[in-house]
Amino acid sequence: MIAGMEWIDGHVDLAYLEVHGRNIEKKCDLADEACISLPDFVDSPVRTIFGTICTYPKDGPCGYTDSSHRDAAFQAGLEQLQIYQRLERDGHITIELQGCPLKSQLSTLLLMEGADPIRSADDVQWWREQGLRCVGLTWAIGTRYAGGNACGGPLTDEGIELIAALDEAGIAHDVSHLSDDAFEDVLHYAKGQIIASHSNSRSVLENDSQRHLKDDQASEIFARGGVIGLNLCNQFLSKNFSNENTTASISDCVEHILHWCDLAGNRRQIALGSDFDGGFSTKYLPEHLKHPNQLSNLAEALRSVGFDEDDLTSFANSAWMRVFS
Repeated sequence: MIAGMEWIDGHVDLAYLEVHGRNIEKKCDLADEACISLPDFVDSPVRTIFGTICTYPKDGPCGYTDSSHRDAAFQAGLEQLQIYQRLERDGHITIELQGCPLKSQLSTLLLMEGADPIRSADDVQWWREQGLRCVGLTWAIGTRYAGGNACGGPLTDEGIELIAALDEAGIAHDVSHLSDDAFEDVLHYAKGQIIASHSNSRSVLENDSQRHLKDDQASEIFARGGVIGLNLCNQFLSKNFSNENTTASISDCVEHILHWCDLAGNRRQIALGSDFDGGFSTKYLPEHLKHPNQLSNLAEALRSVGFDEDDLTSFANSAWMRVFS
């Protein structure tokens, strides 16, 4: 069963990689530097990804000078949207407007990581028509909508207005990268589905970084029927991570997963949100999980701690399918 298992990955920065110069239509040749491209997915069991539109107010290919520069932010987001649209026209992917299917061709659900490209709540319906399915209001450093995990701060008045527009359009809320204050505000104002596409456990890591979820935050996501996607960045997995020890193991992955399962009271609300190549090299991916074609190693580890076939299928694909059905 594990060898033929099909996977859904809840967080992949595919267009972001292209705007940073990677040829995503060419297989990654240097295994110690990169593992994500369209041919790499073809050679893996991943059949569906949440492909991000990842922008932030910062110098660089996907940035713009300031969060208040609405048109520049829109153009930055549009550039990444058009990459997915080109890939669909060329027959490489299907942008899924509804549902979360497993197909022979790579399915893509669009996830916006940092909502600045949405110039105002009036833009939301247009973005939904392009296929936008999930929105995180900010990356780490904050936007005009919400405080981020690296800067703090609550939702702004515009953020509260945007939450209502996203709910009306049926677009889910991604709380990864929110500050603690903004997270609490989303819980208060959001009526729709809440997920964390690529977040790990603050208590397992034994640190106080707002990049990771507190137990009470995770419990709220679970109580609302949401799902948490496991992030595979070593720094977010190993409590022993340091400049001298940059490695993590599949056992670290399992520890986070089991902790979430204990909080949820089930094994059906945890999934994969790898962030493969999400701004870091494969040096910072766990041993034996350096490529999406190694995901069976994670499944075997979960089987060894008592996951049955239905549990494994839920982790690999059906948890995300249920939330986005």
